[in-house]
Amino acid sequence: MKVKAIVNPVSGQNGMRQVTTDVLNRLCARYKLCENDIYYTSAKNSGRQMKKSFLEDCDVVMAAGGDGTLHYVVNHMKRLHVDRPIAYLPTGTTNDFGNGMSLPRTADGFCEMLGHTQTKQIDLGLAGDRYFHYVVAGGAMTAASYTTGQHFKNMLGQKAYYLSALFDFRKLLAGAPIEIESDEFCEEENAILFLVSNSPVVGGFQNILPGARFDDGLLHVLVVRKGSVIKTAQTFLDIQKGSHIGNPDVLYFTTKKLRITQHQADAALGIDGERGSARTINIGISPHALTLVVPKLLTAA
Repeated sequence: MKVKAIVNPVSGQNGMRQVTTDVLNRLCARYKLCENDIYYTSAKNSGRQMKKSFLEDCDVVMAAGGDGTLHYVVNHMKRLHVDRPIAYLPTGTTNDFGNGMSLPRTADGFCEMLGHTQTKQIDLGLAGDRYFHYVVAGGAMTAASYTTGQHFKNMLGQKAYYLSALFDFRKLLAGAPIEIESDEFCEEENAILFLVSNSPVVGGFQNILPGARFDDGLLHVLVVRKGSVIKTAQTFLDIQKGSHIGNPDVLYFTTKKLRITQHQADAALGIDGERGSARTINIGISPHALTLVVPKLLTAA
């Protein structure tokens, strides 16, 4: 089996970087992976550009990094019209997609998964002209993700996002005006947070979208509406417990396509954790558009 690797060498804390190194060493020994088979998504490339021939000349593409790294790999492969299974090693700060898919985070677990090469086809969302593998996020809370430095994230992990949000607490509680247009729901809302996803895990919250599946052909939409300090605190406690569906400050529905407009001039939009620029975004679903290498137990799910 021919493997190519796309690696973000600064993703995650030191322990996960060592896991990446261990995996690459094992791939070198087992599959004869060499330096020319590894593409680093950083200045470590020294100007080397990833070409279509790099991706086509393999059976499996390994992606090691956070959700932003996987987003880059998926979109690069789609732009180049290359269809190869992706084996994803989640090494980032929150690893929502990896947690949602129950993907291994150890060298032993990853190499065992790769050795079996069982695959599963999952949906991709399409936000404008960018594919996303798990989420589009916006609203007042999303801006906190983009004021959090990499060094801070590497030191504190996921807690760094929540600490950053505290510095903008007043702005967070003010909400952000948005307009939602879909066949199922058309309304203006004042959103602390909105999510459009096919993953049950977002932002480290397990089952924040409890009905979401990666292969159901649907977009799952959740909006946390602006409320008082006490109501907002209770809403996020409910989200933490998984009892938020039915909360009057939470909107939840499914659709195949929608348009979201954010009316604030400084509104933030996150696509798989990467910052987007559009204030109005059309979002759709591409069923079974990504082939992912998964642990054997997931192939029956």
